[in-house]
Amino acid sequence: MPLYIEKHFERVADANPDDPDRYIGLCIAQNLLMWDHLEQQLNRNRHVRSQSVAYDSMIGSLALREQIASFASEHVWGRRVDADHVIALAGAGSILETLFYAISNRGDGVLIPTPSYAGFWADLETRDELTVVPVHTSSDDGFRLTTALLEAAYTSASVPISAVMLTNPDNPTGRIIPSADLRAAVEWARERELHVVLNEIYALSVHGRRPFEPVSSFTDDIGDDIHQVWALSKDFSMSGLRCGVMTSNNTDVLKAVAELAYWSLVSGDTQHLVAEMLADTGWTTGYLAEMQARLGRSYRATTDALDAGGIAYVEADAGLFVLADLRPFMDELSWDAEDRLWRLILEEANVNVTPGSACRIGEPGFVRICFATERPEVVASAIARLASVLA
Repeated sequence: MPLYIEKHFERVADANPDDPDRYIGLCIAQNLLMWDHLEQQLNRNRHVRSQSVAYDSMIGSLALREQIASFASEHVWGRRVDADHVIALAGAGSILETLFYAISNRGDGVLIPTPSYAGFWADLETRDELTVVPVHTSSDDGFRLTTALLEAAYTSASVPISAVMLTNPDNPTGRIIPSADLRAAVEWARERELHVVLNEIYALSVHGRRPFEPVSSFTDDIGDDIHQVWALSKDFSMSGLRCGVMTSNNTDVLKAVAELAYWSLVSGDTQHLVAEMLADTGWTTGYLAEMQARLGRSYRATTDALDAGGIAYVEADAGLFVLADLRPFMDELSWDAEDRLWRLILEEANVNVTPGSACRIGEPGFVRICFATERPEVVASAIARLASVLA
């Protein structure tokens, strides 16, 4: 477990909400702003049926997959997907580990652009025994992904490359990849006969002007080499219930993942709750609108506080975080200096952020600030503390 997460769970358990100087964790990418909407809806569906405590399909009950297919076809995937092309497992991490086990061989490499979600390394390297090959983008052009960067990483890799994974919207930059760049990356991968995994876990957590555009918006040929991953953890603020989703047109891949699903199935109780929730289309429409509005308010409160503290950041369109640039406050541009600064912020401000090294950024000095874990005014207060320490 990364040190910043260890420190978070050590401190959050003892945090007194009435203490103005209490510990504030802005390092975990989860949305805790929507519980008042979720509580009523989930408790309304507590009439658990007998089939929910019995064995069912290991990839999710038909009722669950039909509701996911209906909802995600309209809101996430932008095309009609049948339930028999949907698999639900215990979280997006389980989906990724199982999917990559099916499409890659032990020792293969997977291209992943950085900055990146820290957990991909554990998801792919621990049991699948793959090698993540980072594609380092640069702050000079806003961390834009180009085919030239993909090609450089591909040709210099010391292991055979079997796939590329693209996160859109991105974690930790909060950028929605422009459709032209995404199209170019997919076409580049197809020319080299690589699998393309699109991690779209933040597809609906949009708070800026740029809309999320699914892969179907620029190609009618999804083919059998594109695999899409989504989950309830971020867009529906239910990271603890563990329900990840994938769809693919590759029947061999779907069959292989289904054979491995026994070890990662979603609990029957969670399946029941999710299916009932998604079936209430009036509620989901209102939820998404309110969720996006609250994210927008939190993002603006966060960036206003960063502006007031003289802290630069990457402007975001989506997600639950902002990537802040702390390079001007470092005594030198090194990973050791970044680590010292992160520890100083934690000890002096009692605020925890995600260090850039955990996001595998190719250059030191950036931190990820997750703004949906607390109310906007609490996040603003935490950033003011942070800025005071930096000053």
